[in-house]
Amino acid sequence: MSQKSIKRPVEQELRGLWFPLILFVLIAFLIVWDIAEDLAAGTTTFHVMVELIMMLASVAGVYYFWNQLRIARRIEADLKRNLKNAHAETTRWQEQEQDLLYNLRKAINKQFTQWDLLPREKEIAFYLLKGLSLKEIAVCMGGTYLSIKQQAHVLYRKAGIGGRAELSAFFLGGMLQPDSRSSETHSKPEPMESE
Repeated sequence: MSQKSIKRPVEQELRGLWFPLILFVLIAFLIVWDIAEDLAAGTTTFHVMVELIMMLASVAGVYYFWNQLRIARRIEADLKRNLKNAHAETTRWQEQEQDLLYNLRKAINKQFTQWDLLPREKEIAFYLLKGLSLKEIAVCMGGTYLSIKQQAHVLYRKAGIGGRAELSAFFLGGMLQPDSRSSETHSKPEPMESE
């Protein structure tokens, strides 16, 4: 997940909280001004009490939205920190496993060549393996969603696979098995009894 994809919703949420906050401050200010004018004009106590209640409701609204804004900013900071930590962890792992990743990319590219994928189809396939959506791939490659979708279907057909999940499984299926050494050191769990 990119920083942009997290940043947009958080920024929109923060922007959405500023408007009601400013509106409630303005309402509270206008009510205080109106009360001062009414007291100077000699209005009834009941009228002033109603306006005081409205002012207190506006102050409560200011407090509520200010608190929501603080919470949203805290969430934004947490999301940014988590994203930064995840990115650092990914970078660290990629640096440690650079040779392995290079050989994996080379092997995947060799398989794409065996499937007779065109250069653009190879690029789409790599983006699919990275986990990008068809819309994101279209943006990265400067194409339309429909053209990328069509090219993805062509590459699936050439590879003899049913879709994105099978594409990933083709390359990752053999790697994502438990370590055989760890299964030798631990006893196998007992089968569950049927009722």
